[in-house]
Amino acid sequence: AISFGDENISTTGTISSGASTLSSLTVSGATALNGGLSMDTNKFTVADTSGNVATAGTLAVTGASTLSSTLDVTGDTSVSTFDSSGATSLATGGGAVNVATSGVMTTVKGTLNVDEAVTLDSTLGVTGNTAVTGTLSAATGSTIGNLTLANGSITDSSGAISFGDENISTTGTISS
Repeated sequence: AISFGDENISTTGTISSGASTLSSLTVSGATALNGGLSMDTNKFTVADTSGNVATAGTLAVTGASTLSSTLDVTGDTSVSTFDSSGATSLATGGGAVNVATSGVMTTVKGTLNVDEAVTLDSTLGVTGNTAVTGTLSAATGSTIGNLTLANGSITDSSGAISFGDENISTTGTISS
C-alpha cells in the first residue's frame, strides 16, 4: 500500500488501478466512464452499450424535459398540464381515461369525433344550432319548444297548433 497522507496526487497522464474503493470523489471537467455506471448496486444505472438509464427511486426533474422519442408509462399517471403537437393515444390497452374531476368543466378546442356510442350521465346542453343526420329518438313526453310529443299525440302548451297556409293530408279520419 502506498500512502501520501493528506497530500494531493496530480498528473497530466492517466492514473490506472484495479478495483478501487473511494470514500468520496470530486471531479471537475469532462469525465469519461466506460463500462456503464452503477450506484448502490442498482439504485441508479446507466447501461454501457445503450445508454439506457434506470432508477429504483423517483425521478424528480426541476426544469423542462425534452423527449425525442415515445414516452411509455405503466401504471396510473397524473398530469397537471399536457401539451402535444402530434397524435396522442391514451389507454390504448384499455381502461378509463378520466379527464377531470367531477364538477369541473372540460373544454375541447376543435371538433370532437367519437367513433363509438356515447353515454351521458347528465343533461346535454348545446349552445348554437344542432344537426342530426340520423333518426332522433326520444322518450314519450319529450318537449321541443312548446310542443310535447307523446305516444299518438302532439300538443302545444298554448292550446293551439298552427300549420299556417300549408296543406294537411291523412290516410285516416279527421275528427274534432
